Amino acid sequence: MSYKKKSIAILGSTGSIGKISLKVIEENPKLFKLDLLACNSNKVVLYNQIKKFFPKYVIINNLKIYNFFKKIKFKKKIKFYNGIKSFNNDYQIKFDKVILGISSHHGLEYAFSFINYSKKLLIANKETIVCGGNYFLMKAKKKNCLIESIDSEHFCLASTLKKFHKSQISKIYLTASGGPFLKKNTKEIKKIKPNHALKHPIWKMGKKISIDSATMANKGLEVIEASILFKMKPDNIKIKIHEESKVHSAVLLNNGLIHLVAHNSSMRIPIENSLLNNYQSFPMNQNFFLNKKKFIFSFDEIKLKKFKMIDLAYMALNYGPRACIIYNVVNDILVDRYLDKKIFFYEIYHKLNKVMKNKNIKKFFKKKISSKKQIYETIDYANKLII
Repeated sequence: MSYKKKSIAILGSTGSIGKISLKVIEENPKLFKLDLLACNSNKVVLYNQIKKFFPKYVIINNLKIYNFFKKIKFKKKIKFYNGIKSFNNDYQIKFDKVILGISSHHGLEYAFSFINYSKKLLIANKETIVCGGNYFLMKAKKKNCLIESIDSEHFCLASTLKKFHKSQISKIYLTASGGPFLKKNTKEIKKIKPNHALKHPIWKMGKKISIDSATMANKGLEVIEASILFKMKPDNIKIKIHEESKVHSAVLLNNGLIHLVAHNSSMRIPIENSLLNNYQSFPMNQNFFLNKKKFIFSFDEIKLKKFKMIDLAYMALNYGPRACIIYNVVNDILVDRYLDKKIFFYEIYHKLNKVMKNKNIKKFFKKKISSKKQIYETIDYANKLII
């Protein structure tokens, strides 16, 4: 029986999510054809990806890198685009699955574009849902584009929630490793340098998300995303510190049963399941469960108290969509400044806290969002704040 290969696009192909996704595609040549790559400026990695997969289309944000590739004569015809706008003016048909791995709120523009070109959009970054909110989900539905999160926590939550009616669910839990500073006190990490903050004890991630994990802004963004994706009230979304990073979600039912979902600390599992539709057999290494006679799962909420970025996320959720966008964008700005050594680690929280509690900005929070234009107006507003 012949099988029609699924058409795949990878947005953010040179990042960690993109590389994992391409590995899965490479190992399943009978199932997938890689038709599009998109990246910013990683010339060497992109060149090797093109030589291996020969996609039909490549989007490059950086003009200098775009001009470099335009001059190369590859053995197969490849159409290059400088940025998403030039692609939007030229492309018509839909990919079967598109993986969005572009970090921070910069992935939002690609998300809005690719709901037009995707049968299913698999989102690895939290910021698209946080900033796009219910308006983005509504637009995707109108375009007949299914939206799924492949962030490990939300992927695991979705696998459980689809089995139950909302009336059966009491609470949902996200788990957090606690990052590199879980066992350090506030004074120890106050002025800690970026090279230490980037060393996550378990996960291998990009710089931005690694810093978010250290401050726990990452978990704050996940709470906001879960509330939007699963239509859950903030009070029904909880967090547990789980140092082992094996259990990624828990759903507490009204009948007292708790459904936990666990997998090894690898983004490959949600990505592979999403590409292979959850049911196909593929090699997995779950040694933490299968090959050990004894293993321990620990859960804790007391240690959460020192991660105040989470409190600001709940505050943003209760204020509304504009507050969520400002939480997201201002945090992005502060993380960039920290990585550039322009501010200290403790200032990420203190400066964001100052913004979220500013009386004039709180007035701005009250305005509703009912268009893409208003989303970008809010992003621009956040970028112009004096922090």
